[in-house]
Amino acid sequence: MKKNVLYILLVFLLPILAVLWWWGLFSQATVTISERGGYHYAYLEAIGVYSKHGSKQNEVRFELKQQGIAPGAQVTLILTDPRTTPHDQLRAYTGYMIAADATPKPPLKTATIPMRRVVVAQIKAHPLFAYGKTYSALLKFSRQHNMLLHLPTLEINQASVLSVEMPLDAQQQPSPPKPLIK
Repeated sequence: MKKNVLYILLVFLLPILAVLWWWGLFSQATVTISERGGYHYAYLEAIGVYSKHGSKQNEVRFELKQQGIAPGAQVTLILTDPRTTPHDQLRAYTGYMIAADATPKPPLKTATIPMRRVVVAQIKAHPLFAYGKTYSALLKFSRQHNMLLHLPTLEINQASVLSVEMPLDAQQQPSPPKPLIK
């Protein structure tokens, strides 16, 4: 019986753990403050549950390719907070970064995000894990520095690395972390 359990562990559990490790289940998001921006992107507005915006992003990619514009990194500007907004009213702009001189035609829209000071949570992981881990890291950082999650956040996904940028404004500079009291 003990040999069977060992074989089951080796044949089933270890490969599953290896895949989960590869996908980033055990990865942690890093959080830094930096200057980021100068992004030019093409997008469409998406309304509804954020996890279902893939079809809108595919639509943007299709339109860009039809117009001969090379899509860069995937971007999503999150406009509403899913913790406080009904799911059918969630809003985001989703699309791709494009060259600064590119001018896509309708139905695509374009926007530019200027250089600004942001808190960046970043992780290399499968999207199944990446979004939860980056937003958890942002929320933890915000609590530790007496800040609120400030929208809109910008999600940039490139080469399996997700970066979520939360803008800092003049009133929302991080304070020293709260001491741990036990």
